[in-house]
Amino acid sequence: MPTQHAVRISGPDGAHPEFAAIRLIAQLPTGWTATLLNCSVGTAALTLTVPDGLPSAAVDTTIATALATAPLRGWTRD
Repeated sequence: MPTQHAVRISGPDGAHPEFAAIRLIAQLPTGWTATLLNCSVGTAALTLTVPDGLPSAAVDTTIATALATAPLRGWTRD
């Protein structure tokens, strides 16, 4: 059974959370899915569904790696 992880990211002033959410989703590994919960000024909230048995540390590493890329520079995970 897949596991869900809540993820919220925050960006710099004036950044568009919708674009950041799309960029993050585009970098997810095959087999992962995302549901965008909401976007508000400078933040995006998503639920990631990952394969069962995947350790939380692997999810954290994947998100950190995505946020370190140039298109998401300045965005952080809350």
